Amino acid sequence: MVPSLVSLLVLILVGGLVVWLLFYLIDMLPMPAPFNQIAKAVVILIAILVLLERTGLLGSRVLSAVIGS
Repeated sequence: MVPSLVSLLVLILVGGLVVWLLFYLIDMLPMPAPFNQIAKAVVILIAILVLLERTGLLGSRVLSAVIGS
């Protein structure tokens, strides 16, 4: 129980750091505001899908149907 909680905490911390870094990089790009918001929404969507898949709440069949592979 404890190792899985620690693993989940590490996943959330590393994922949050990656999302923050991607947001920073997106803000540094010279893009108009609507494209900037769309890029951030895509990053959030991918992060949520990865988090759900890694925790086992999203099956591999569902994820492959969403991605299309």
